[in-house]
Amino acid sequence: MKSLKEIAAKSVLTESQLTKLEKIILSQGPYTQEAVREELDWFCAGLGMNDYYFRTTPLQTIANHVRAIKAAEIIATIKEEKVVQVDLATEHAHEAIYLVDDFHPRGLEIERHIEEKYPNCRLQSYRTARKAMGVEHLRMYVVCLPEFPEAQPAPGETDLNKIADKTFLKTAPPETVARYQALITKTATWESPYIDVTMCKRGGEVRITVVTKRDSSHRFFSNVSDVINSHGLVSNRKYIEQFSNRRTAYSFYLMGIKDHTLIQDLVEDISLIYVIPESPLSGLFRDGKLTAQETVFGVSAWSFCHQFLTGYNDEYLRLAEALKDSPELLGILRNLKTKLVKDTYTEQRVWDAFTENPVYLKKLFWLFDRKFSPSSRSREVKKEFEELRKEIIREVPVEIDRDILLAAVLFIASILKTNFYVKEKTSLSYMYNPAFLNRVDYPETPFGIFHVVGAEFRGFHVRFRDIARGGIRIVRSNQLQTYLNNSDFIFDENYNLASTQQRKNKDIPEGGSKGTILINWGHMLRAEEAFKKYIDGLLDLMLNEDGVVDLYGREVLLFLGPDEGTAELMEWAALRAKARGYRYWRSFSTGKPVSMGGIPHDLYGMTTNSIHEYVLKSLEKLGLKEENVTKVMTGGPDGDLGSNEILISKDRILAMIDGSGVLYDPAGIDRRELTRLARERKMVEHFRRERLSKEGFFVGVKDRNIILPDGEKVESGLDFRNTFHLHPMFAADLFIPCGGRPSSININNWQRYLDDKGNPRFKVIAEGANLFITQQARLRLEERGVIIYKDASANKGGVTSSSLEVLASLALTDEEYESLMCIKKGAATPFRKKYVSQILEIIRENARLEFDIIWKENEAKKTPRAVLTDLISEKINLIKDAVGKSDLVSDRALFKKVTECCIPRVLVEEIGFATIIKRVPMTYLKALFASELASRYVYQYGLDANEINFYEFLKKAR
Repeated sequence: MKSLKEIAAKSVLTESQLTKLEKIILSQGPYTQEAVREELDWFCAGLGMNDYYFRTTPLQTIANHVRAIKAAEIIATIKEEKVVQVDLATEHAHEAIYLVDDFHPRGLEIERHIEEKYPNCRLQSYRTARKAMGVEHLRMYVVCLPEFPEAQPAPGETDLNKIADKTFLKTAPPETVARYQALITKTATWESPYIDVTMCKRGGEVRITVVTKRDSSHRFFSNVSDVINSHGLVSNRKYIEQFSNRRTAYSFYLMGIKDHTLIQDLVEDISLIYVIPESPLSGLFRDGKLTAQETVFGVSAWSFCHQFLTGYNDEYLRLAEALKDSPELLGILRNLKTKLVKDTYTEQRVWDAFTENPVYLKKLFWLFDRKFSPSSRSREVKKEFEELRKEIIREVPVEIDRDILLAAVLFIASILKTNFYVKEKTSLSYMYNPAFLNRVDYPETPFGIFHVVGAEFRGFHVRFRDIARGGIRIVRSNQLQTYLNNSDFIFDENYNLASTQQRKNKDIPEGGSKGTILINWGHMLRAEEAFKKYIDGLLDLMLNEDGVVDLYGREVLLFLGPDEGTAELMEWAALRAKARGYRYWRSFSTGKPVSMGGIPHDLYGMTTNSIHEYVLKSLEKLGLKEENVTKVMTGGPDGDLGSNEILISKDRILAMIDGSGVLYDPAGIDRRELTRLARERKMVEHFRRERLSKEGFFVGVKDRNIILPDGEKVESGLDFRNTFHLHPMFAADLFIPCGGRPSSININNWQRYLDDKGNPRFKVIAEGANLFITQQARLRLEERGVIIYKDASANKGGVTSSSLEVLASLALTDEEYESLMCIKKGAATPFRKKYVSQILEIIRENARLEFDIIWKENEAKKTPRAVLTDLISEKINLIKDAVGKSDLVSDRALFKKVTECCIPRVLVEEIGFATIIKRVPMTYLKALFASELASRYVYQYGLDANEINFYEFLKKAR
């Protein structure tokens, strides 16, 4: 029997500590001193347990672990098992220690448990160096919650003495502290993970350290363990260090890696599983049937297939042609077709096709990798594409699986560039050739499509011209069924919004574009993070980051604006573009805060001024005074359009629907109280109830079993809110949709806007919310006498404002822009005041010009106004494109006269037209010239104008 002194010579524990430990064990169990001594020799000296364990673990806890292992040995002896199973855990509120067999599935289970029970913890994990006494390698996890010197450090703080854990600062060697300090300083402004690979001088280990934003990727630590195991490697040590500036550093120490390619593969896999940590394909990855790259590729292919599988066939097309003169029946047919398609190609069904056919998923990735891997020697894959198509058709027996896998082939064939192989990224992004879209669903082919996939979201960006502008919309879902519906149609919503924007942008140089970000179910509180990852994905492709194979071959210019849920994020988008080196960063996003020179639409009511001009002109034609008419609204005082509609108008508002519920008062909702809410940007739930008349009421979305003043019972406040826009009470002279989901009024419910006698419940509808009414429903309501001005005409003020905000950023130097456009201490410069005022003048003038031509053409030809909006937009855009391709721009006198007319006068006065011409990119100036010439020509001469009219127009313009 060895003495305790002999054991202490090879152990971290002193002889005194070993003596105490032995006494504890002997006092708690029927063991001989010889058996305990042998166990201590093995556990404390022979197993190779990491020193940290013995320095930080209480002797009582060590004794418990030794006794538990001894018990496991006895059980193994009784069962005549050769391997002893060890599985110990000691958990407290703020710390825990686990000791388990180093068997990957068990280790993964422990790590997942730690991630759930101790989120944002510090962690140290060690693997025993040797096997002994029938026990395989063990793995220990030491977990504790961090304590920081400063829990709330100053923004941008990187000093580890202020942001690192106190214990880390006390115990970590100086070289370790210095290494972490360098990493945290370097990554202070990074959005993507930073992956550092170094060779350790001592021990020959490869150290992979990943620095990320805290909470930016669920289960990242355990997923990296999965990746390490998938390559047949084992980590000796693993660490998680937390910092109070919301950064997390993960470190993994690996032995025996000499192959540089293997290290590069590890880094690529780690970057990918950060982006897409979990999916239904993850099980195939753990089973070794798919690699990490194949697994993450499959998520992108899944998103494409689920979104774009339509299942059109000849029978449907023939039926649609036969019913083209019957909009109601055609609407029913389309709804049936859509339901059949979406019910067939559900999210889960597409996943099933992939999980049941991993062999084809591997073949698909091989094609993708050959086409886009930077290391690929040959990107010519046409022959292989065709062979794989034929094989799928021939070998896959289930028709739905076959369709899905063929759609995945189309996915790869349509990609022009991707950031899949970019080392540091936060999302996966793809740029497509839009030729794959079918002409039935999408009659006008866009100029370009982007698709961005992240852990928390899926997003698209659609543009109809090379230089295009449009807002980015975040789509949230308050119920699972709503999410599934949004998931089915997120691209269709995006396409329709961008198409509307293309018609709306008739007066400005930019074409139409739009972006949508669908927040995945379970991630509704991470919308801001999703937006940032979406922007980074777009910038990866715009800047052609290292790792992007560009099959497009041209510069990509994107200009973004605010939309639902993103108004407060435009500043970040511009600064992010600046940080990443985008030369047009000031114009990358509009609607920025005034401190950055932005012209927020909501602050100045840019969109509302356009809508209101249509209202005033309509009332003038009807001989009505605004003060005497009634109005109902969707969208409340907390939103841009809703608040400004309240502030700018003088009518009597009867009903208002917003996210909080329904506010209604037949006597007219108290204006002073509404004005208060509008200025404070609060929902109607904050309306003071005592300001309502006896017949007035508010029903909140959480209310149940409410009795209205007229005796009607409301069982569900949420359902009441969702359908009140169809309720008979929702009636007035004016209806201004300022919010609401697309297609809220459609061919199947438009009749509910008629009263018992078949008369419409509104005289005038001016659409503020995009796509709130479908075109078929508009046409039916117009037949009944409703004056409708659709979104592409009525709410174009915001895009005009954004365009002129961009013009200022392009024409002014950074110093000029800072001094003239930016509000620093609450006071706007005289230049800015004039610039904003002149933008409003242009918006109102454009609204009046379009109103007049629509009214005139409608009276002369009885063509529905909703159709006229499209015809006018199409004609202007057609002429705009033709002028842009012509040599009219070379007529310098004409160019100067036309272009000067559409630039706010104060800008020309400040720096001169010659300077503007010198600074603004000529492609943008040509588009500006073409849009002004085309729109003024059509507004003046109408839809029937011909070549002679255009010749006369040019003579006058010169």
